[in-house]
Amino acid sequence: MGAMTAPMCGAFFLLVMSKRDFALYISTAVIGICSGAVTSISVSTTSELFGTTNFGVNHNILISNIPIGSFIFGDLAALLYKKGRVGGEENCVGQKCYQTTLLIWGGFCVLGSLLALMLHVKTKKLHVRK
Repeated sequence: MGAMTAPMCGAFFLLVMSKRDFALYISTAVIGICSGAVTSISVSTTSELFGTTNFGVNHNILISNIPIGSFIFGDLAALLYKKGRVGGEENCVGQKCYQTTLLIWGGFCVLGSLLALMLHVKTKKLHVRK
């Protein structure tokens, strides 16, 4: 999972730093591919971490981050978009409107990558003991 969240960090920061359309296409593709991979990996991760007893409940709790994160990200983006309008502009276009949102989301990806690394180290120690 950490191997999939790390490229997403770079993609969010690339969106903030680059002013080219090509960066938008590449970042969107990386974020989509990595999100799909994390969703696929979460099935085996659930059974590995919690076992197969009550698998359905555990897996649904584990993947509840998808709708919750989408809601929070959309709400945060809308709030920051409203605040980010410079000089009372009616419309804000381009990366300057979402720069703060992308930085926050990139920071969450860095945190997620670090937590995934910590989980890997912890579970690796458990597998060595068996």
